[in-house]
Amino acid sequence: MGLPGDACIVEVGCNEGAGRGVNPNVPIGPDEIAADALRCRDAGAAMVHWHARDPDTGEQRLGDVDLYAAALPTMRAAGLLGYPSYPVDGVAPRARLDHVWALQAEAGLELAPVDLGSVSTVPWNVHLHDFVGLDWLRTQSGVVDNPLPFVVDAVDRARGLGMVCTFGAFDVGCSRILAMLHESGRIRGPVVHKIFLSEGWAVGPRPSEAALDLHLAQLPDDLDVEWIVVPYAHSDPTVVERLCRAAIDRGGHVRVGIGDSPGADPTATNAALVERAVGWAAAAGRPVATTDAVRTRLGLTAP
Repeated sequence: MGLPGDACIVEVGCNEGAGRGVNPNVPIGPDEIAADALRCRDAGAAMVHWHARDPDTGEQRLGDVDLYAAALPTMRAAGLLGYPSYPVDGVAPRARLDHVWALQAEAGLELAPVDLGSVSTVPWNVHLHDFVGLDWLRTQSGVVDNPLPFVVDAVDRARGLGMVCTFGAFDVGCSRILAMLHESGRIRGPVVHKIFLSEGWAVGPRPSEAALDLHLAQLPDDLDVEWIVVPYAHSDPTVVERLCRAAIDRGGHVRVGIGDSPGADPTATNAALVERAVGWAAAAGRPVATTDAVRTRLGLTAP
């Protein structure tokens, strides 16, 4: 059980919706995404998450099978475990992961992103001490809608396709839902569980070690899980480092990336952030998990 040598998984949030005005190194088109992913692998990453973006305009295309499929084979050939995001506004939950199932059939996608629970979009600027983007929010649903039937159905379908779920927890209740999915027999390990601790997307408790521990307290001892902390929408790189080091010290894993917190280090590359995370793990006496080790741990074959 577990990774050899207590190895630490490093995941990368490549781009999200970040623009190059915030960081000029944000990869956008599929060729850029694939090349960036390979640099991250060479630096020590084993998992990659990215948003499909129009290569000309940079606009997000979160359910675009072709754009994802243009980058995924390069990652898989290198052993990387890459997985997409999903559309929210204008797409019913029952259709939200249609591109995921298509990518599994057409391009061999191995990880299914299933976010646990619905949460409101709360954009907060810590420097202004105020909400931002309210006018834009008035034109949107303002909710990431992941109702329980959608979650249960997605878990069942992923299992039937032989995919591993990578779960997302934006609030503490989401980690509790994972525990209930386990208790009900709907998930079998190993699973990947991402714990988002966010500043600018003010969902869940304030990002801190105590918030991380509260998430972890929801997970039962008999759940076969590899959990990853995701410092999200932060402006202070020292906070990102502190949260990542806390996860590493607790036996967990980390996600870094200019997509997740582009303003925290506006000149960094994703590969440089991976190298930084590798150093944090080394300082804690933990090696970095190779792509082969992660695949073996999750029961996935080599590409």
